Amino acid sequence: MKFIKWIMIAIALFVILSTIIVTPFAWIGLIIFLFGIYQMIQRSKGRVTFSKPGWVVVAGFLFSCILAMIFVEPVNETVPKEKKEITIKQEQKEAERLAREQKKKEEAARLAEEQKKKEEAARLAEEQKKKEEAARLAEEQKKKEEAAQLAEEQKKKEEAARLAEEQKKKEEAARLAEEKKEQEAVNSVYYENCDAVRSAGAAPVYEGSPGYGKHLDRDGDGIGCDK
Repeated sequence: MKFIKWIMIAIALFVILSTIIVTPFAWIGLIIFLFGIYQMIQRSKGRVTFSKPGWVVVAGFLFSCILAMIFVEPVNETVPKEKKEITIKQEQKEAERLAREQKKKEEAARLAEEQKKKEEAARLAEEQKKKEEAARLAEEQKKKEEAAQLAEEQKKKEEAARLAEEQKKKEEAARLAEEKKEQEAVNSVYYENCDAVRSAGAAPVYEGSPGYGKHLDRDGDGIGCDK
């Protein structure tokens, strides 16, 4: 606390010395201030002359500040008319310059905004183009896949038709072979007359059966040796 107190006293002393520059009457407050400090030192040594020497220090500080405020003389600077006119022209030029700079800044900001919009529009157009290209490629890929699928199905159909045709040919060949075999079997058996048929136990003989012949079927009804 003592350290802080002495720092505040040093600051107050600096302020009082500053007021002396403004008005010489502040010396009175400085004397009171220094007298209060002296009494504080004496009190710390046990030599008490004032019960509260700190109030003397405060009084000296306030007295110097009050005198500085009372006796300070305002400085009135007289500016010549020509200098005022020059100052006004300079202010006008400065205002015009600032206005031009502001206009340039606004124009630059407007151009930057337009450029930004153009770039954004170009970016969106590029993205749209990429989307359309991707959609076109996807459509082409889909068509290729559909064409490949149709070709595969057509190939399967042709293969199935070929196999069916081969199967049909095989069945036809088998049928012809069977007919040939039956014909051979029919041709391999021969009866000279109905007596031979009856003695073989094959009567009556039907058309297409082994041993059938026109000479056995006199009435032509397809049944030989029926009577």
